[in-house]
Amino acid sequence: MAITVSGMFGANRTFFADSPVVVTVGVSGWGAESPFTIIRLEVIYDDSVVGSFKADTGGQVAIDFDISTALRAIWSDYDFTGEVARANTQTAGPVRASRAYSIKAYSEYLDGDGELVTSTSGELDGGRCAIGGYTEWERSQIGSGAHGDVGYVSGTNRRNGDASTKPTSSPERVGSTSVTSWVDVSDADTRSVYYPPSTTPAADSTSAHAPLVVRDSEPYTDFLFVNRRGAVETCSGRMLEAMQMEVETKKYSRVERPAFVPSRSLMAIGTDGRRSWQMSSGKQTRDWCEWWTQEFLGGKRRRWWMKYKGSYVPVIVEPAKKSTTIYDRSKQNMESVEFTVTLALEG
Repeated sequence: MAITVSGMFGANRTFFADSPVVVTVGVSGWGAESPFTIIRLEVIYDDSVVGSFKADTGGQVAIDFDISTALRAIWSDYDFTGEVARANTQTAGPVRASRAYSIKAYSEYLDGDGELVTSTSGELDGGRCAIGGYTEWERSQIGSGAHGDVGYVSGTNRRNGDASTKPTSSPERVGSTSVTSWVDVSDADTRSVYYPPSTTPAADSTSAHAPLVVRDSEPYTDFLFVNRRGAVETCSGRMLEAMQMEVETKKYSRVERPAFVPSRSLMAIGTDGRRSWQMSSGKQTRDWCEWWTQEFLGGKRRRWWMKYKGSYVPVIVEPAKKSTTIYDRSKQNMESVEFTVTLALEG
């Protein structure tokens, strides 16, 4: 029996683990008398099988397998703590590599004597995978699933690379002392670079990075967050004149020392509350408002860090209201996105 493997795999291709990655396995030449023809596909990473898929052809000549669940398993051990630590020191360098994997296909059927016959394609180079995925809209713009690698969709942010989701329009407003990230995906690795580092990388140039970053003297606060493509990006929000602190006091009944006449008293224990701030994106254009609403507030990974007293600490970000106005043609002013930030630490 001949086995053919085609679709989204192969050297020099890097696919997002959270997007459908479809591999087609075709078979031909089995005996018509066999009651079944089973196709199995294995995804191999670091000499271990991280995903196994099986289907009966039912007389079909080819079966499609979406191996994205196996690719997500390859990245299940990744922790973003290292990227946050690099941003704290404003150092530049590779953060994580796209991980290489291989695939192997099998077919099983019964011959004329009722014996089980197994054929294999051998181990094939599956390509590489990176954290993250495309939105439904981005996938609709890809003409062929076989070309759905991380660098295929046009219009990606040249400054932040294909792992970024920031708009390509100018300007991007940040604080005067803010750290801005450049995230680049290549065949070899995914690189997060934070500016301003101690020295500007030699590869940096004005023509290579858009949109323009405008550094403002307004009181901005820097954030790091995990975008939908699994890259750590930065943004700067404006601090509004509001800070809240939750302090709770609990009362307990305390028994006094044994005495001739028993007595009781109350004891109060206070808990240090979490700090929270009312913040805003500042006045933004329509596409930047969409990015703040859909990506920063609505990102599925839900991990944020805020620069607080010189270090990035984990926080919880929530919209200030249930719905956000992206634009209003009846008004001539620019819109802003407001949100609440709460420290994810106690004390």
